[in-house]
Amino acid sequence: MKIFSIRPAWIGCLFFIVLGIAWGENGYTQVVGELAEMDRLEQRAEDAIANGDPEGAALSMGKAALMAALIAKNEESQKTRFLYQAAETLFRGQEQGYQALALFERAGGQPPASKGVCEFLSHATEMVEKSQKDLKALVNFDTESLRVRHQRHIAKTKEWVGILQGLQQDFSC
Repeated sequence: MKIFSIRPAWIGCLFFIVLGIAWGENGYTQVVGELAEMDRLEQRAEDAIANGDPEGAALSMGKAALMAALIAKNEESQKTRFLYQAAETLFRGQEQGYQALALFERAGGQPPASKGVCEFLSHATEMVEKSQKDLKALVNFDTESLRVRHQRHIAKTKEWVGILQGLQQDFSC
């Protein structure tokens, strides 16, 4: 006596439905995972600089920039892609700023700074200002999380413009 009968065609359909659901969930999980990793790397850079490790901070910001580029590359929405590209530019600027600080400290930490330190600071300033301009051009994100991220990056660019100007003055660039 047959209680339950599944035909081969239904097995194939069921397989593709389950596969589609799993792939969709993993795609979402991967994006969330990439965002979490990017945020973790940003935090790691802040912790490193707070502990007097500008080289570690530069390394973490460089990795965060790579994550932002990866997220931007995989993003379908042009506006969201532009947000992560601007974040990548900001992170590269921060990386350059941390590298300048590390180089300055390795050279003895006395002003005037070397030409290399001043060039790092100049490139960092250009990148942060470009990011600031790009972020200000973006408005009206659909989700709260993107609005919060956008505002956080704008605030970070303002902060870093001031930090870099202060470093240039302190280092006599």
